Amino acid sequence: MANKRSAVPAVSSVRESTISSIAAYAAYLEKKCDADDVLFRGQPEDLPLRPRIARLRLRTDLENSERRMLQDFKLQALPLLRMQPSSDWDWLAVAQHHGMATRLLDWTANPMAALWFAVEKPANNGGPGVVWIFDTENADYAKPENDEDPFSGNRTRLFRPRHITQRIIAQSGWFTVHKYLGKDKGFIPLERNKLYKRRLTKLLIPAPNFPAIRRELDRLGFNAANLFADLDGLCRHIQSRHSFERDEVPADIEA
Repeated sequence: MANKRSAVPAVSSVRESTISSIAAYAAYLEKKCDADDVLFRGQPEDLPLRPRIARLRLRTDLENSERRMLQDFKLQALPLLRMQPSSDWDWLAVAQHHGMATRLLDWTANPMAALWFAVEKPANNGGPGVVWIFDTENADYAKPENDEDPFSGNRTRLFRPRHITQRIIAQSGWFTVHKYLGKDKGFIPLERNKLYKRRLTKLLIPAPNFPAIRRELDRLGFNAANLFADLDGLCRHIQSRHSFERDEVPADIEA
């Protein structure tokens, strides 16, 4: 993520609810999210829906920096990939999933995966985690097959990546591709975007509920080993099984 993350919560007029358990979450989803075209995003903090590159202190202007970063990635990453990306859309998806800042923002079609990303680690400063719910429409989708340039679209779009990495498959990955409005305006957070803010819902997860939800998700198979589907994820999962997070009380877990 960014070198230094802002603690200022997102400001928006979107709908909000508080969810304190997986049972309550499942009940909410059954009642409110019965469509097939709903996406989810889990965040450990209530921060604006902006891409990671918007939070970097770049050495040159953003548009120049992000194109040069992607070019460097193309030149150096190929020996490490199992398959060769065929477009800038593919390259951006791979770079994003492996930690490079881009104009993409991660979403998932799997609501439980989103919940796991919200509670995976102890809450920062005791604040709530967040699961965003996005009701999408056909007009929102980018069409990479038509050779649209991901850097020059006229609005923020949705992008479903090809299954070119195990992480994208395991996480049922989608992205929003954010429109850059120039140096003065930058990237408008999605919850302030007039095209999308009325179709967003924010679920708040209180920090004290993180440990119980985290343990139950693990029992259901939602953990780093399965959601990252690589050695990094496996090691994170093994470590979590043999140690306590700072918000976990050993006596409660042993009971």
